[in-house]
Amino acid sequence: MGQKVLLRQAPPLLAAGLVSLLPLYFFLLMGDLAWSLKERAVQEVVKAQLREFSQNPVLLNVLFGALPAMLSLLFGPLVGAWSDRTRTRLGRRIPFLLCGAPLLSGALVGLAYSEALADALLAWFGIAPAFRRETVIACMGVFWALFELLSITSNALFIALVNDTVPKPMLGRFFGLFRIVSLAVGAAFFYVVFGNDLPSVARQVMLAIAGVYLAGFALLCACVREPESPPPSALAAPPGLGRLRAPGGEAPWFYVLLFAALGMATTSLLPVNINSYNAISQFGVDRSSFGHAVALTYCISIVLALPLGWLADRVHPLRVGFAALTLYALCMLGAWLLVVGRTSFLIWFVVHGVLAGAFLTGTAALLPSLLPRARFSELAAFSASVTALLAMVFTLAMGAALDWSGRDFRLMFLAAGLVALAGAGLWYGVLRLFRRADFTSPSQDR
Repeated sequence: MGQKVLLRQAPPLLAAGLVSLLPLYFFLLMGDLAWSLKERAVQEVVKAQLREFSQNPVLLNVLFGALPAMLSLLFGPLVGAWSDRTRTRLGRRIPFLLCGAPLLSGALVGLAYSEALADALLAWFGIAPAFRRETVIACMGVFWALFELLSITSNALFIALVNDTVPKPMLGRFFGLFRIVSLAVGAAFFYVVFGNDLPSVARQVMLAIAGVYLAGFALLCACVREPESPPPSALAAPPGLGRLRAPGGEAPWFYVLLFAALGMATTSLLPVNINSYNAISQFGVDRSSFGHAVALTYCISIVLALPLGWLADRVHPLRVGFAALTLYALCMLGAWLLVVGRTSFLIWFVVHGVLAGAFLTGTAALLPSLLPRARFSELAAFSASVTALLAMVFTLAMGAALDWSGRDFRLMFLAAGLVALAGAGLWYGVLRLFRRADFTSPSQDR
């Protein structure tokens, strides 16, 4: 009833505009459904598959931390700038997404059949069966690298497509819906699938995800139309760090500090995200309980998603991100002191998940709200490169520290807390610059 009254009071053009956006939101969220299944499930399935052959923390942090970071660093800015300058009948993002979807699905098929391929290689080349473990890990590593390369570029371009098509005043709430879909998929996966003998069903799960991803992005690319973009020649920007100058020019280092703060904050979430599954044996947690804890985390985050999106639109993602990151830092330092067994691990793991989710939801519209649309993909890729560089160094150090400590996984909470605290310090500096800079002045490419 309240919604109907609101629409009656709204100007007819505004109401018509909102209604016209519904098909766009629907097809973007259908793409999000396929994207979320890939994001929430694939890494955990591959971790479970890999755990049958190796539990080395260095290998784990290389494959799921340093390797994706290195690929993002090398290829993200190139693809981002290429996409920004592309002009086709289908637009500048959709051609890349359309070509990437079958390749990414193919990489998932390769991951699904890594063991079968390893056995075939052993037979073809006459390699001794004693090397089967190393051969399986090598096959998984190759397909995982291909999957991550395609996933990193597709993720960035999907967010760029959202930024190009969704009105800026609605971005926070749209990303709230975006997160609800993603979290609901994750909750269902961890509650239903994770309690089973996951390695035995890994192949079927990955093949299903490959099919859903291909179908979802085919539908998205067929039904979403990108707005027209100015010619590439109109995108000329100053050289060097001048390309990162904030609107108004009062804070030329604003974007540099912003990308550093965002990189530190994102990196602080990795220790627990990457290592928590391997940590469950130290604290006496079974796989089913771990899956239920993740599902609970996602359910809480679903309830918070739209309020956080509304808050981001209301007070700005920078302020929401600072509050969430500071609270996360304090709680992770507390977890390092208080996690001693099964119950305390599960409690603080849920706290990690909820606060990390609050930060990601509250800042989902951060770069879209601050970066110029005409060069969004290029500058967002620059930001991702800063994050990648930090993540590559930090995850390698995290793996080495866990190995040195005899795999004391309480260290992941300490590392997360310290890096988040450093990130919160940088974030405070960004907020001070933001208050002084003129982000409301009109700009041709914003």
